[in-house]
Amino acid sequence: MGVNTTSRQAARMLEDHPASTTVDVTAAICTRNRTEQLARAIDSLVHQEWMPREILVIDNAPTNESTLQLIRGRYPGVRYVREPVPGLDFARNCALRSAEGEIVAFLDDDAVARRNWCRSLIHAFEKNERVAVCTGLVEPLHLETEAQRLFEANGGLARGRDSIRLPVDRWKPLHGRPGSLVAWATRIGVGCNLAVRKAVAQELGGFDVALDLGGVLPGGGDLDMVWRALVAGYEALYLPEAVVLHEHRREMQAACDQIVGHQRALVAFLVKASKRACGGQRMSVITFLMWRLLKPGVRLALRATRSDPLTVTMLLRMWWHCWRGIGAYGVARRVAQRRVAAAQGEC
Repeated sequence: MGVNTTSRQAARMLEDHPASTTVDVTAAICTRNRTEQLARAIDSLVHQEWMPREILVIDNAPTNESTLQLIRGRYPGVRYVREPVPGLDFARNCALRSAEGEIVAFLDDDAVARRNWCRSLIHAFEKNERVAVCTGLVEPLHLETEAQRLFEANGGLARGRDSIRLPVDRWKPLHGRPGSLVAWATRIGVGCNLAVRKAVAQELGGFDVALDLGGVLPGGGDLDMVWRALVAGYEALYLPEAVVLHEHRREMQAACDQIVGHQRALVAFLVKASKRACGGQRMSVITFLMWRLLKPGVRLALRATRSDPLTVTMLLRMWWHCWRGIGAYGVARRVAQRRVAAAQGEC
């Protein structure tokens, strides 16, 4: 598709937005120095059945002007905002501050949205004003390399084909066992296909900037937002019909780093949640935390009699990263504070 055609479609967003809806959606992409993938993600939003009210690109501490040039040159209907502090949740909070829509739907720059994505999310938030967070199905964009196939075999980012409504469905079996609310929250949390009601997210203090800090703590912000919304009395939905396709890491080292990094971030989130929970809820979180610390060891023990996509070396590394996660949140908070101070010093 030519540049002029894409530009015209992006510029027609207001005209194509369905007038019958009662909620406005801002589709937000947080990005950093990945213009080819970003263009692909924007194109998927431009071709939605129901256009979002706006498309917002948050350029997170870029090292060059390539993203700005892409938006100015090819997507005049897309709004560009720069967030100087590096970290995904700094960028997400910037999107919350900047968005015009009542709903902010986050799409990763290495993902593409199916044509009904925006329509599905609009329906979800229209039906129930208590819904604060909604996630959807994430399928692989490609399974071309061994690394991509390994990531998917280990669970990938998919969360199943059944709709989930929390806290209503909290007592449903999870992996054949009775679930808990925090277990279900981690089950449906997936940041590359995540929509939030802006007013609620801001009421909760936004995304936790100590999470999703790259190598320091590579994840957790999505789980944390789902959990805090549930604790505050709101509802969270998982809609398999709201589909995005994610480009998994192509190189084996990158895929393995992502797998173990996600486990470290999960434990860090649970440590944070356990310290802030009260009563029986706290015991539930601690119980689930202990299970996540032990799970790689259980997988190791069962590997002799049951197939596992990960090697012994990978499972041992995963187990080590789980235990590293116990102290990771405090370290990440200090890193986040230093990043803010550094950015302020440059202003």
